[in-house]
Amino acid sequence: MQIKPGVNLSGLSPEMVLAAVIMGHVYTKFGHDCVITSANDSTHMAQSLHYEGKALDFRTRDIAPGAVEKIVETAKLWLGKQYDVVLEKDHVHVEFDPK
Repeated sequence: MQIKPGVNLSGLSPEMVLAAVIMGHVYTKFGHDCVITSANDSTHMAQSLHYEGKALDFRTRDIAPGAVEKIVETAKLWLGKQYDVVLEKDHVHVEFDPK
């Protein structure tokens, strides 16, 4: 797993540390490097869980579209219902958001 320079992981919740480890395994399963591109370090929506240490973004730019969908599907399965896994335009957003 790699962390993009400038990403601030301070205040990351234990649930998101676990999610990062699992996402690393998901990316590896499909033959890709896992890169965290954002935590609580950039501008997000006002109510974003990034600011609470409960969300991370993962790079997708080097992955073919069909493979990205498989990564997202597998991440949803492996992380479970307490996490939201959302494919955005240029990254996968994962947040701990138990309902």
